[in-house]
Amino acid sequence: MQDVLVPELSDGVVVLRPLSWSDAQDHLAGEDEELVRWLSGGPGTVDTVARHIATVQDMWLAGGPTFSFGIRSALDDRLAGTIDVQLKPDHAPQGFANLAYGLYAPYRGRGWASRAVELAVRFLRRRDDTTDVLIKVEPANSASIAVANRTGFSVYAEPPNTPDAHIWYRRSLSRNGPPLRTSAQDAM
Repeated sequence: MQDVLVPELSDGVVVLRPLSWSDAQDHLAGEDEELVRWLSGGPGTVDTVARHIATVQDMWLAGGPTFSFGIRSALDDRLAGTIDVQLKPDHAPQGFANLAYGLYAPYRGRGWASRAVELAVRFLRRRDDTTDVLIKVEPANSASIAVANRTGFSVYAEPPNTPDAHIWYRRSLSRNGPPLRTSAQDAM
């Protein structure tokens, strides 16, 4: 199967590009207890990663509602983690998107999650269907709370006022730039 072609986003240190078939082994190798706990909900297998990447590719082709990016090193293009941009997240007001991210252990503590969040916000600014961005964080996940705070998000709702018992952080979008093409058909 051919990978989806879309523009990549970069700040010179981190690059966001859709997950591709060639990322499967690196993604599986990068998974550790922390990613399983906070993000994936269970250890991956070759089959589950392959199904996930197939779903990622299908969603890119369909224009959403979820866009999954690999977080990569701009220096050597190594896969460092993932970030999902979820349009129309459950229980959120219309016009909201949610970000869910995780880094592999060697890339944590470098500010790369904050950089990936900023790039994902840049992606959303170029869409006309999103007004606000959420980051939903389990209260015990201090690293993700720090990312939300560093990137200009503020508390929108706290447990027990959220349906998932997470803290919801919110950031309003400002618009700039032309629309970003989000499908392989548009990118041609």
